[in-house]
Amino acid sequence: MKKFSKTPSAYTIFLVFIFFFSVLSPVAGKVDEKKVKFIQISDVHLHEKADNSGSRMYKHSQELFTDAVKQVNNIDDIDFVVFTGDMIGRPDKTLLEKFVEKAGEIKYPWFCTTGNHDIGIQGLNKKVFLDILRENRHFNVDKPYYALSKNNFVFLFMDGTNEKKNTANGFFPKKELSWLEEQLKLNRNSYIVIFQHYPVVEPFSSASHCVLNADEYLEILDKYENVIAVITGHYHVTKVTVRNKVAHISSPALVQYPNAFRVITLENTDEYVSISYDFKPTKQKNVRMKSLHLINSINLYAGKEKDQNGTIILHKPLKKIPNTDSCLK
Repeated sequence: MKKFSKTPSAYTIFLVFIFFFSVLSPVAGKVDEKKVKFIQISDVHLHEKADNSGSRMYKHSQELFTDAVKQVNNIDDIDFVVFTGDMIGRPDKTLLEKFVEKAGEIKYPWFCTTGNHDIGIQGLNKKVFLDILRENRHFNVDKPYYALSKNNFVFLFMDGTNEKKNTANGFFPKKELSWLEEQLKLNRNSYIVIFQHYPVVEPFSSASHCVLNADEYLEILDKYENVIAVITGHYHVTKVTVRNKVAHISSPALVQYPNAFRVITLENTDEYVSISYDFKPTKQKNVRMKSLHLINSINLYAGKEKDQNGTIILHKPLKKIPNTDSCLK
């Protein structure tokens, strides 16, 4: 039986276990407790009645999202799906409700992080955003950064948005960075994967899109051996960089060429952890070709083959990992 847990308290974890045992289907054969397989979709930019903007296929965003949902439901043995921000094209309540309705067709549990197009001073604030997201029965959190666990992995979902200013720059306040470090300390004997919209290792340099306190963030990551990956979107490009034994995986946008998402598989052994990633373009070929003809760099957006498909081996042997549930407080 697939199992997932949330971190706020032992009682909450117990309730979540009961919930997931009741809604997830049994898995045939023995469950591999050293593996987790998930799908990452980024930058859907769901719009209604919007024209395309350059290579961004806003007019076709619903078609692209529908295609992705259909593909996801045809992939076997997925533990969960994560949307790494910019689910909607502008911070609008009706658009977010429409997103949640369509995402609700996914047969697997799904979660998300916030992006700069999801939150805005003239649109949705974080409280309303979370209220709407809780229509997703799996999304039962009270703040925009939170933690989940599965098998021997802990997944942290970070929020770098600013609800008081319209900006594409990310920023992680001290309170959230303290929470991040607390989670890294608390789960020293588990592998940590971080999901967020904004890369702290940029796939290319952009003063208008970078994380303003990236150095402070990276200084925290550098203290801990248990962090294995930071998985992001925002830049709409396909790029994988390994820095200090941490894989920084920047993923393409669904709304812009190559109009793709990723299937990622994690596996740990006593000596190393592997991160395998597969590239899945949507099947809306006409839309993809239209976007392709309008982008300024195929190599930048689509990446090289090693950025699309590959396996990273990180030699980070941890002590014998206890049951993840017992180390989450």
